[in-house]
Amino acid sequence: MTTVVAGRLQSIATHMAETMLRTSRSPIFQGLDFVTGIFDAKGRWVASKDYIPVLAGSMPAAYAAVSRRFEGDVEEGDIFLLNDPFSGNNHPPDVTLLKPVFHHQRLSFWVVSKGHHADVGGNGVVGYNPNARDCWEDALRIPPVRLVRRGEFERDIWDLVLCNVRLREYVEGDLLCQIGALNVGEQDIHGLLETIGSEVVDTAIDDYLDSSARHMRREVEALPDGAYEAERIIENGGSHHRHPVVIRLTLRIHGSQIEFDYRASDPQVQGYVNSTLPNTVASTLIGLFGVVDPDLPMNQGSIEPVTVITEQGTVVDALEPAATTLCTLSTCEAIVEAVWSALAVADPAISNAGWSRFGGVGETGVNKRTGSPFAAISLCAWGGAGATEGADGWDVIGTPVVMGGSRSIDPELHELVVPVTLERVELDVDSAGAGRWRGGLGSVLRWRVDQDDVTIVYYGSGTDSSTAPFGLAGGDGAHPNWTEITRADGSVERLTVNSIIVVHEGDVIETHNSGGGGFGPAHARPISAVLEDVRAGVVSVDAAFHDYRVLIDGEVVTDLRAAVERTTATPDSDPIPLVLATSQP
Repeated sequence: MTTVVAGRLQSIATHMAETMLRTSRSPIFQGLDFVTGIFDAKGRWVASKDYIPVLAGSMPAAYAAVSRRFEGDVEEGDIFLLNDPFSGNNHPPDVTLLKPVFHHQRLSFWVVSKGHHADVGGNGVVGYNPNARDCWEDALRIPPVRLVRRGEFERDIWDLVLCNVRLREYVEGDLLCQIGALNVGEQDIHGLLETIGSEVVDTAIDDYLDSSARHMRREVEALPDGAYEAERIIENGGSHHRHPVVIRLTLRIHGSQIEFDYRASDPQVQGYVNSTLPNTVASTLIGLFGVVDPDLPMNQGSIEPVTVITEQGTVVDALEPAATTLCTLSTCEAIVEAVWSALAVADPAISNAGWSRFGGVGETGVNKRTGSPFAAISLCAWGGAGATEGADGWDVIGTPVVMGGSRSIDPELHELVVPVTLERVELDVDSAGAGRWRGGLGSVLRWRVDQDDVTIVYYGSGTDSSTAPFGLAGGDGAHPNWTEITRADGSVERLTVNSIIVVHEGDVIETHNSGGGGFGPAHARPISAVLEDVRAGVVSVDAAFHDYRVLIDGEVVTDLRAAVERTTATPDSDPIPLVLATSQP
């Protein structure tokens, strides 16, 4: 019965997520930038559909904030809303809604829906304001409030929220979509309880969470005991902090317990890169769950052996009035990379090479063709995943923030919403780090602006050699992200990440998202695999020669590795000729 109940709860969370996808208003939700979750009456996280794991991992903090604020004042039909990063949320654009589920007048469960809204006030674009100096310039802050009381909207709260956003149609539509998902979850849970009975369900949940905890403890026990250190960098924290920000981790493993200590990280900065504690915990979980059994679910049981230690006032546990909006991207990525880098000190075989960080563009304005305001994120293309021992990285899978859970927006749908024309959406040849197992490929996205006065934000990280995807075990890293604008007058401008720019008709924006890092030395990759990559068009003939020392000329394939070894061992031997083949097989 434990498996039946656990599977049913997961299917309910999935049903809620499908409801959000099919009823959402904004193109951001269409990219699956949302999650759903279920908590039992004891406040235990029991199920989720985590398209975006960093949103899911912070749900327990949001539940705790709402349950504390409204303890003893929760009724059937209530719905609560929260987005304040200093009241249990991760960052302001991810608006969290929670609904208690009563069965025979007994509080039995809570259902949760959470998603990135196109507008949360402030002066940003799609929620991101790299010019923010504090939380008030970041966004409208909403502490835990009751949005719906006994099934009736609290109109004062509803109007207060919608009066503070420019994109009212998007926000209202997506809030209603989240409420619909909660109602679907409530109905499904009633069906579960009526069919099986609340006592049986409660017992099954106890067993399920205990089983998840035991599973995670076994996974941790398989990791080498010890203390391992790592640090990762974010190149800047926004327009008011154009300096690197450093995440420092000491990872301690002892038996079945694992501890992540971030107290040596940099102090919080005047910029929007600061992380709240819920976001730091969620990011840490991504790093850990990215190296353990993929069948292990993320729930209250599986996170029981995990401890996260921070120092308040640092970039990983920021205090008011810090701006925080970028924390679910760049800071999350740096935290995940620090976890993987620390584990690689213990044993590279249990870790991952670096994935591409997000370096993308959001757009907003008024579409002159339709007269309607718009907001969208150019998610038509992603970066690549890092390789692991035994497997190449996934192509165009995106940042570790999403861990493959998001999806690329259909280019034609993007053009319907935003006044642009997409000219190029394709894999970026040679973007992956070389290795015995190469990284996954990144992408190229180029689009033309079709009207004046479109505001864009170029935000994220990974645009510097220090933040580009790293290789492991002798594998090569990948190149950094970059974006440039070719103006209608022909001038070219390479963009600084975390900047807001106004573009006009005829301007062309081109973004290159990096591939993932390689694992193992490139000279160990089988020649057949190199040749297959060249024939597939994902590795050029030149890169085959320079990165893998395989010379391809027509149908003739020459392995130069033995010659390289002889040259290295005997300095007086003839050098290898630097002649590149130009014909593709």
